Amino acid sequence: MLTPIDIQNQDFAVKLRGYDADEVDDFLDMLGADYEKLYKENIELKDRIASLKNSVEHYKSMEQTLQQSIMLAQTAAEDIKKNAAQKANVIVNEAQNKSADTLRATDEELSRKRNELVALKMEIENYKTRIKGNCNGLLEMLEKME
Repeated sequence: MLTPIDIQNQDFAVKLRGYDADEVDDFLDMLGADYEKLYKENIELKDRIASLKNSVEHYKSMEQTLQQSIMLAQTAAEDIKKNAAQKANVIVNEAQNKSADTLRATDEELSRKRNELVALKMEIENYKTRIKGNCNGLLEMLEKME
């Protein structure tokens, strides 16, 4: 590839009936200046492209890291949900078992109290019968005493 210096240092042989040397030199100076400007711009653009490629690679790396972090966070969240659901199930089962035990104990206590109540009613009826019998016996004794 030609450089701007190559254009500026280019010499042409002078021949009879050739081009005007001053015109050619002026044109070559103008061409060299334009070429130098384009050459520098091309170098700057290549540097810019390299810099942008590095930035893109950096951002791709960051994106990959973020995606991995998101996936880890999702996995952790799912694990936490599963553990919480399992703990909730254990707590519910324990509460149901405790409730069933309490209900069973309450039913047993109620049954015992009913049996006690029936026994007490029978005892009261026995006392009533004995008292009536005693009262009747006393009334009979009073009637006989008269």
